[in-house]
Amino acid sequence: MALIPENTQKRISQDFKLRVIELMDDNELTKKDLAAKSNISNAVISRILIYGIIPSLGVLIKLANTFNVSLEYLLAESDDMSFYSSNSDASFQTRLHELMNEKNTKYSVIAHTMPFAKNYFYEWERAGTIPSWEYLKAIAEYFNVSPDYLLGRTEYKN
Repeated sequence: MALIPENTQKRISQDFKLRVIELMDDNELTKKDLAAKSNISNAVISRILIYGIIPSLGVLIKLANTFNVSLEYLLAESDDMSFYSSNSDASFQTRLHELMNEKNTKYSVIAHTMPFAKNYFYEWERAGTIPSWEYLKAIAEYFNVSPDYLLGRTEYKN
């Protein structure tokens, strides 16, 4: 059975909630405007704004794209607001393979330092899905790149 990171249960963040409110204010967006612009349901936006519930990575990406900020900035894990969107269509799987080739490594080697088993890599590849935020951060740290780079959201590695 895969090891579960301790912070996997951290699904509520007042800092995240305040960051989203700040970004909404800066962009003069109401809750309804944000839901429409980001294509996220009103219910999910409400849970963020009322409780600070951190949604799935897919929803976080939609929010980060809407505000044109990094995921780390959106989650209030960084105060660096600078973010440069990528023009390429690189996917998580493409970036992962590029980084593995650069480092000349395999899933089994990476998995020894990860909080999950190597079969997760095969599942993400087979299904064309992306890992959870916690797992994405662990992989990004392993390769010394930003999570946004790993997802193909930016061309800047750090």
